[in-house]
Amino acid sequence: MVKMKDTSTKKKLDAATKAKLEEVVKALFSQQDFHQVQMRSIAKKTGIGLNTIYLHYESKERLLFSFIGDWIQALDDRVVEHLQGLEDVKEKIRKIIWVLLDFYDRNPDIGQILLFTVPFKTWSTDKTFSHKDLSSRIIAILREGQAKGALDTTIPAEFMFDVLYGVIHRSVYISFFKGEQEPLTSRIDLFHSVLWRAIEARADL
Repeated sequence: MVKMKDTSTKKKLDAATKAKLEEVVKALFSQQDFHQVQMRSIAKKTGIGLNTIYLHYESKERLLFSFIGDWIQALDDRVVEHLQGLEDVKEKIRKIIWVLLDFYDRNPDIGQILLFTVPFKTWSTDKTFSHKDLSSRIIAILREGQAKGALDTTIPAEFMFDVLYGVIHRSVYISFFKGEQEPLTSRIDLFHSVLWRAIEARADL
């Protein structure tokens, strides 16, 4: 198992260099198995010196996981943006589902990396694995729904989150695997209807 080190004190890459590196990381890791991608290939395709890359990311794992952290943060920011002004919990959950689906529609390369390429056992040792801000935000909304009587209080909010996340990511995985061209967001009504019925408060309970 590779133990991830904290590199937060290292000098950050300038924006242009990081953007160039990000594009190559997305291209290589979305098209090849994790173990097939070499740091030398990344350096060659970016034109960034190998020593420079290692100065900022001490391993291939840290390089990939660092960008994954950025992508998940961008997704969380987008969730926050789209929830602005919404009060109804049902509409909030619909919007969360839509933002997640839209993220993968817009970023199929990132989806390939997260669902097919990333080595999960090693990733689980990294702080980016838990998606802490994003998952906590969604769980808080689910608890809000329970407090308002809209969602089933017999189901733990964390389990609701697992159901929502699991169904969405399983569907994204199958869509990518089959090479489907239809946007995931085109099925938002189906996703929302099925998932809402699974967690809504029951009048007969």
